[in-house]
Amino acid sequence: MDAGRHPKIKLLAYSEVESVSGYVGNFSVRVRKRARYVDESACTACGECAKVCPVAVPNEFEVGLGSRKAIYIPFPQAVPSAYVIDHEHCLGDVPIACGKCRDVCDKNCIDFDQQDQIIDLNVGAIIVATGLDVYDPTALDEYGYTHYQNVVTSIEFERLIDAGGPTG
Repeated sequence: MDAGRHPKIKLLAYSEVESVSGYVGNFSVRVRKRARYVDESACTACGECAKVCPVAVPNEFEVGLGSRKAIYIPFPQAVPSAYVIDHEHCLGDVPIACGKCRDVCDKNCIDFDQQDQIIDLNVGAIIVATGLDVYDPTALDEYGYTHYQNVVTSIEFERLIDAGGPTG
């Protein structure tokens, strides 16, 4: 959260680097800021939109152990604290089918016409923070991951024992 509030840090959440060129001290970076379909500067994260959303899908943050709505905050303490619409599962881009979230939003944050933005930046340095993939244990039969209900991965266990997790 401190990085999101820092005056010299520009946070580009829900974005991907598309290209980098240049040299140390003078890089040109092209970033695709994906459409959230919610105005993140106006959203107060009140949650009224999620309450009326009729769509429920498995929650990726809860490793599929819980569910989320088609309009959701990706994880607790996400920065910015604003909702995002899962365009793949949302019924609202055809307003006749739904659009309930837009109807209850007092701040008029919902915009089904929002498009991805391309942002060109000139930067002096690039910090590379590599990610990781979660190991899929289904290939290992010796631990019985798919055979026994009480064999779980460390991430599933963490979500199960977390007070804010799917089991409460």
